[in-house]
Amino acid sequence: MVPSSVGSVVVFLLLVTPGAAFELLWQRTRPRRDESAFIEISRVLLTGVLLSGAAIATLMAVEALVPGAAVDLFALLRDGERYVDRHPALVVGTLAAGLAVALLYGVAAHDLLTAPTARRIAHETVWHTAFGRLPGPRARAFLSVQLRDGTTIMGYAAGYSTEPDPARRDLMLAAPLTMRRPGAEEATALAGSWQVMVVAGAEISTIAAAYVDRPAAAPGPRPRPAVPFARRRWAVALAGVLAVLAVLVVTAAL
Repeated sequence: MVPSSVGSVVVFLLLVTPGAAFELLWQRTRPRRDESAFIEISRVLLTGVLLSGAAIATLMAVEALVPGAAVDLFALLRDGERYVDRHPALVVGTLAAGLAVALLYGVAAHDLLTAPTARRIAHETVWHTAFGRLPGPRARAFLSVQLRDGTTIMGYAAGYSTEPDPARRDLMLAAPLTMRRPGAEEATALAGSWQVMVVAGAEISTIAAAYVDRPAAAPGPRPRPAVPFARRRWAVALAGVLAVLAVLVVTAAL
């Protein structure tokens, strides 16, 4: 459904955007569940209502303490378009501040609801995990690929296509390449002129991987120490809320 009026756009931004942002953060540290679209949309809307409600309550408190810092919600509901015509800049600024505060509240809530030891869950294929992420930058994945006809091909993982269906992927192996035919006792090394071999995923039965260390490289610069606030995102998010509110107050005083 596409918003068809200014009011619909405002409701969409205040409800859907914070809820969708929180849902994306939530999925980074939680396993994916098989849910219907109705459940997912309901959760996004409910989360958006809670975050936007907290943001609106915050802005109302600021407006009560510093009149003119934000939109007078009661006056807006009473006068409607006349209020918007009289205070266009204030309305736009309040909407932007409300959206920013709702998003920051979502970041803080996610951080407080997530255990410190929770690791980010990567929604990726097993091939990427085994051939890319697990070896890390200091090792290479050496693969032993057994085909459905019994042939075994060995070589370093050099790349693969990313189709969701493994049967439609292609796996590329890099030299040194060896091949063992069905029934053969030993593998035969391919000539050094053969640098890569592409294997169709539909022909693959199993894949075994060994991680071989890369040659040691010259030591790079020492990593910088972690910023203390990096481990407390909720504190950074709430500090951002205070900064947004401070901008509103300063703007009202000018």
